[in-house]
Amino acid sequence: MTILKNSEKKRENLSNITSIILELRPYFWLPFVVSSLLILVVIAFITDYNIRQSAKFLGEQMADKGIRIIWLFENVIMDRIQFSTEKSRNDYIAELGSTDNFAFVAVTNDEGKFLFHSTNEKVGAYINIQDENNISNFWQKLEYLLPNRDEQGSRWGFVTINGERLFLVHRVYGESVRQGAIRFLHPEITNFLNSQKINHVFAAIYPKTLQHDIALYRKRAFTFAIWVIGISSLILWIFSLINRIINNKKSMSVAEKTIEKMHSEVQRLENEMTKKEKLAAIGDLAACVAHEIRNPLSSIKGYATYFANSFPKDSADHKAATIMIQEVERINRVVGELMGVSSPTNIQKQAVPVDGVIDSCLTMLQSDAKQLNILFHVVGRGKVIIMDPNRIKQAILNICLNAIEAIRDDKIYHQEKQYDIIIYIAEKEEDYIIYIKDNGPGIEKDVLRRIFDPYFTTKKDGTGLGLINVSKILEAHGGSIEVESEKGKGTLFKLYLPKRGF
Repeated sequence: MTILKNSEKKRENLSNITSIILELRPYFWLPFVVSSLLILVVIAFITDYNIRQSAKFLGEQMADKGIRIIWLFENVIMDRIQFSTEKSRNDYIAELGSTDNFAFVAVTNDEGKFLFHSTNEKVGAYINIQDENNISNFWQKLEYLLPNRDEQGSRWGFVTINGERLFLVHRVYGESVRQGAIRFLHPEITNFLNSQKINHVFAAIYPKTLQHDIALYRKRAFTFAIWVIGISSLILWIFSLINRIINNKKSMSVAEKTIEKMHSEVQRLENEMTKKEKLAAIGDLAACVAHEIRNPLSSIKGYATYFANSFPKDSADHKAATIMIQEVERINRVVGELMGVSSPTNIQKQAVPVDGVIDSCLTMLQSDAKQLNILFHVVGRGKVIIMDPNRIKQAILNICLNAIEAIRDDKIYHQEKQYDIIIYIAEKEEDYIIYIKDNGPGIEKDVLRRIFDPYFTTKKDGTGLGLINVSKILEAHGGSIEVESEKGKGTLFKLYLPKRGF
């Protein structure tokens, strides 16, 4: 009943796996969305960085324009550029503030008062640079608002002057190297600067060109980002599709292997169930027949023994009676094996040194082994196993006798061959394993599949019940038996005995 339930459960699991496989569908939207978002973040970061770098570069270009204007102004005040009249000189300076989008060119004192302005009307007024932090010191305000500077003391940046956003370039002619180096590089103009109270020179530029260039770059960067996202997403989508197909094939392959394994397991359970049904049928038959056969057999054996003792030992009648006794014993042995297969195997387990069981078996087998020149080898002694020693002894004897009989038949063709039977006791994590290996003729594959079937035998006088009894003994211990064999190379039996009792 348990085997039938297990078989039905295996079939149900097999059906569930098949349903899961049929429902497998590639979901491409998830990797597509994730990859697109990742690419968008990366491109946004790169674009923002490039825009800031471009703004910095374009700002340096605009600063260079302002520095050149200031440099021309410095050449004027150092008299490197000669003018015929003061008016022409002032007109030239005024023209400097009206070219290349310049808003103005101006000179102030330390308080921000215009000493000179490219627009004459603003001379005497104060430069109104808006500052949210309300820094009162004029020089400190310029230092704070104009973060970029060069080695000559020039500074530049965006500021708001009288409500108008301008790009301001500034140079200070201060008293320290940190503020500006021109007084130290050109001491000859120090008196002029002091007399005119000139400390600050400004060149203000309209930032429309810079803003236009940055906007154009942003537009190009955005278009490029869209193309990159589209192409990258398409590539990743195709890659995801291919990857999903490959994974589905792998999943199908694993599922197919699982299905094959479960098919094999179901087949094994069904075969085991069939074997159990056969054994049950044998049990019913044995229960009905055993008592009916054994009583007459006892009578027949008694009369045969009486007649054997009544006739001379060398007479034909004595031989006939002896044959009758042997045949009765054979029938009685078959009935006993039949009863052993059909009835439950009662075992009395105890912790027993396995060496004693093995040595007892070897003593009983020694006579036959000596006749056939078979050598026994025992490896792995010293282990104590929880078992029924009489039943395990019966199992080991049965397997060894089968090996000796197979070697006896093989000896006809290989008289000079040295035959060995190796008994090896191994210890695993949960089990003890008794290996019984011989180098006899081996078992053919077709025969190997059926050696545990009831009544199947290749021996002339065999019953086909011996290995079934061995299997029942191992099952009663909570263990199992396995066999491997190759024709012409020998046979290996593995007897598994659990370490823990149950």
